[in-house]
Amino acid sequence: MVVIRRQSSANVGDIVAALDEHQLNILKLFAGVDEDTGEAILRYCNKERYSDKEIRVRELVVQGVAKHVIKAIG
Repeated sequence: MVVIRRQSSANVGDIVAALDEHQLNILKLFAGVDEDTGEAILRYCNKERYSDKEIRVRELVVQGVAKHVIKAIG
């Protein structure tokens, strides 16, 4: 379970809940904007499965920023 603060902006390094250009919800680390293409750069947080993998989207609507992760015990 992830606790998300509702807000419409994010800083580099924030984990964002957002909509991409296909109106799909995503939860990824915001890595900034490519100055040449204007694309938002998002990175996967699961380093074990997706080491150094990133995605780029033309449109990104930030809905909130993750503040806490609550994990199950056991």
